[in-house]
Amino acid sequence: MNVLLIEDEPDMVALLEATLTPAGFEVHAERSGDAVELLLERYDPQVVIVDVMLFGSRVDGFEVVRRIRSVSQHADTLVVVLTALQGEAYVRQAHEAGADLYLSKPFSPLELLEQLERAELLTD
Repeated sequence: MNVLLIEDEPDMVALLEATLTPAGFEVHAERSGDAVELLLERYDPQVVIVDVMLFGSRVDGFEVVRRIRSVSQHADTLVVVLTALQGEAYVRQAHEAGADLYLSKPFSPLELLEQLERAELLTD
């Protein structure tokens, strides 16, 4: 199962790859969401995990989520916002953009796996 990870911090990419790969996911990491439509076409992910603050990117994670939702083939793609931004306003903004899940950094990798399991994307 393909995961598109849009994250600009190498340590976070390494943590997520170490968490998701043993669980059966193939992780494709990108530092920017500027061309998310092309990335969706290239990787055809079932899950997209996106940070909100993407340094060096022309768009933030909320815009990336909106762009994902504008691609009809990815209407059912699970979109997870994983960010250091905390607070109800950010959670609301993520859900209004079309995110399915919102996790705040620091986060538990086990919590992410549990959320994917609840979404029926992870099997024993």
